[in-house]
Amino acid sequence: EDFIGATAINRMARFYIDPRDNRTPADYYELIGDDNGVFGCMGLLACEDVCPKSLPLQNQLGFLRRKLGITALKRIFTKG
Repeated sequence: EDFIGATAINRMARFYIDPRDNRTPADYYELIGDDNGVFGCMGLLACEDVCPKSLPLQNQLGFLRRKLGITALKRIFTKG
C-alpha cells in the first residue's frame, strides 16, 4: 500500500545518475532502500505493460536495486 511506484523510482534513478546531484548513495538508500521503495516491487513487468510512454521502468528498478544493494552491504560491513 505504501509502495512509491515505478514512476517515482524512475525519477529517482534519473537523479541518482545526475552528476549535479549532491546526494550520496546512503542518502538514496534512506529514501528508497526499503520495501516501500526499490525492494517492494516484485518485478512482474506490469508497470511496463501499462506505461503509456513505454518507459524501461524495469531497467531503472534493476539499476537502483544493484546500487542500493551495494550500499546496504557496505553499511553492514563498515559497522563492525
